[in-house]
Amino acid sequence: MKNKRKLKKELMTRIGRRNFMLIGGQTMLGLLLAGRLYQLQIAQNEGWARLSDSNQFNMRSVTPARGRIFDEKNRLLAGNTETYSLSITPQHAGNLKVAMRRIAQLVDLKDSEIEEIIKTAKSQAKFMPVTIKDELTQRDLSRLAIRSPLMNGVSFSKRYRRIYPQAHLTGHITGYVSPVTARELENEPRWGRLPNIRIGKVGVEYALEQELRGAPGLDRIEINSRGKAVRIINDKIPQPGKDARLTLNMEIQAYAYNRLRRGNSDVVKNTNDIQAALQGNEELRQHFAVGDDLVLRDAKERFVPGESGAAIVMDVRNGDVISMVSAPSYDPNQFSEKLLTRDWKRLSSHPRTPLLNRAISGLYAPGSTFKMVVAAAALEAGVISSKTRYKCEGSMEFGNRKFHCWFDDGHQSLNVMQALERSCDIYFYEIALKTGINRIHDMAKRLGLGAPSGLDLPFEKLGIMPNRDWKMENRGTVWTPGETIVAGIGQGFVLTTPMQLAVMTARLADGKRAITPRLFATNDDPVEFEPLNVAPSVMKVIKKGMEDVLEGRLGTARRYDLDQHGLAGKTGTVQVKRITKEQREAGIIDNIDRPWKERDHALFVAYAPRKNPRYAAVVVVEHGGSGSSMAAPIARDILAQTIKVKGV
Repeated sequence: MKNKRKLKKELMTRIGRRNFMLIGGQTMLGLLLAGRLYQLQIAQNEGWARLSDSNQFNMRSVTPARGRIFDEKNRLLAGNTETYSLSITPQHAGNLKVAMRRIAQLVDLKDSEIEEIIKTAKSQAKFMPVTIKDELTQRDLSRLAIRSPLMNGVSFSKRYRRIYPQAHLTGHITGYVSPVTARELENEPRWGRLPNIRIGKVGVEYALEQELRGAPGLDRIEINSRGKAVRIINDKIPQPGKDARLTLNMEIQAYAYNRLRRGNSDVVKNTNDIQAALQGNEELRQHFAVGDDLVLRDAKERFVPGESGAAIVMDVRNGDVISMVSAPSYDPNQFSEKLLTRDWKRLSSHPRTPLLNRAISGLYAPGSTFKMVVAAAALEAGVISSKTRYKCEGSMEFGNRKFHCWFDDGHQSLNVMQALERSCDIYFYEIALKTGINRIHDMAKRLGLGAPSGLDLPFEKLGIMPNRDWKMENRGTVWTPGETIVAGIGQGFVLTTPMQLAVMTARLADGKRAITPRLFATNDDPVEFEPLNVAPSVMKVIKKGMEDVLEGRLGTARRYDLDQHGLAGKTGTVQVKRITKEQREAGIIDNIDRPWKERDHALFVAYAPRKNPRYAAVVVVEHGGSGSSMAAPIARDILAQTIKVKGV
């Protein structure tokens, strides 16, 4: 009995000790849990709340609406339209290949496109969305919206697509926007954070990129565990870009573009005739392939594409560029999205280079339109006066070479104004030799040739206005008198852009100020220009010669004067292939019978009205033949339309 009581006592002691230990352990565990709960829910509440927010919110940069571009009458040249794109986030999509196959059943996706999407997803972080398709149609949106609850990681986003309502008419002026390249991302890494961003590549879009782009916004997107957006919180509203208004007048621009392209030929409008013309005509088919569907019938009854070249109209008072045409042109809408390789090849390999802005980047020998520069330099230097005469007998020998006038029979004795009126080459050979290339170069610079025009558009060419130093620096040889003779009629090394010729014409028309062109409209305050620093007596002689070109009895453009207001101008015909002695003796082939690339360029510069100049114009028709018969009537018609629309 005693032993039993002892054993029972020991058992109770052992049980009590274990109960104490168990209760103590439970108490300690409870205290630890309570302390941890206090730490998590009270002491570290803010920190864990921030972590929770970062887990359930995705941050998204929002691309702003790009600023619009208008003409002087607020007609839209570049704007935006809303569109939707479809994206997928690999982190929430699960098996990406399976997800893409399901999506392909709802929207039109090629196998190659699916492979490219998967490749892109593998090359970047899983949490970054990959664009599946832009420009979703209403049908795509409807089908996707119904099934979107079943597709993890799939989302829609609204963005702005750039549109150019005037298409070909202003392609070279507005330029275009397109996706950022890898090289551009290296220079501006922040662009990589903006979804579907497009930036300006040429034209006004490039020149005003900073102003047009705007400031991006920032959204917080609350998502659930399946990657579905629950709500969107706008932390920062995107600021749209600033609008830009140009000095351009679309009514005149459209007229100038169509008038230049038509040239002197008849426009073919009958569909059957056009289809017949395309048969076996590779040149026409190349034009149609890039959206240029103008077909002409020339003087030989041949089907040909529209003329190529440039036409510019400037306001002499303030330098406003009213019209600036380069033909052929291109449709900038093609570049707003991903340009197909096939379309790029068609544009870049086109024989008439539609991507080239001939108005500011096309380089042409100015030909006889340069004779005003030579005459002004000679008059200023005192080499000639308004009464100095030279005799033209059709050619001039210098050294062992013979230099010809365009008029084989010769113009006989004439003064400088008559030489401009009739465009006598011999007269300008003579005075160029006596004046010297350096003085000619200096006058040309004052009149705006061989220098930036001040238009502030990208990729403008400077041209070449040679002198003795230029020849040594660029060719490593000394300047020769024979090169001065050729430069005297605007050929040889001399190269200008149509915009520079327009500046020259505006400065001659004004006579006092160094007019500088502008494309971006400002307020109506008077525009200040530097003085031209050419004597009024010199300008009087030059302007009289330009007036006689149109109203003189033997003026080279006498058939194309402007009724009521009158024109003053100068024709130019520029050889692009040297005529040999043998060819001259055998008889020069008519321009229209030569291959297109061997034909002369046709140029004409003019201002109107004659007595109180308001507008200056230049027309260059590539391989168009005679400046008097091709370029002059085009310029006359464009100036007539300008006066009709804007008045004098």
